[in-house]
Amino acid sequence: MESMKLAIMNPSLGLKLLLIRHGKCSACKDKPRIKHCGVCFNTRLEPEVLEAITALDLAEKFKENEKCRFADICDDISEDDYTNPPEGSYFHHVIQKKEKLEKLYSQFVESGAGADREKEVFRMLVGELLGRERRELPGS
Repeated sequence: MESMKLAIMNPSLGLKLLLIRHGKCSACKDKPRIKHCGVCFNTRLEPEVLEAITALDLAEKFKENEKCRFADICDDISEDDYTNPPEGSYFHHVIQKKEKLEKLYSQFVESGAGADREKEVFRMLVGELLGRERRELPGS
């Protein structure tokens, strides 16, 4: 129940914890002594889970630094605008992914479902990451 309180206070952190808790690398999670894993490259997380956490962190950084532009730092770097990125750009993809994941996760939190539904929600989040058809949470 402590994790639900955390999820309400900081949804982004709660989402990351859910992803980490259920997203362990299937190739090496039961082999703690393995020196190198070719699936997760020793992150111990499934690749799509690592991608989700990275997208969440990047989108958060974009929001924190929305007043800055790369062009303001150095003329040679980029004039990309990540506060309102054009559709199809990497920035747009990252921000969209964060919004989709947070929306699914908030449906889970608002539904009041407990830890018994975490695995189901995790599978839906991974489905979203892999681009599968999105569906509403049952009972939402």
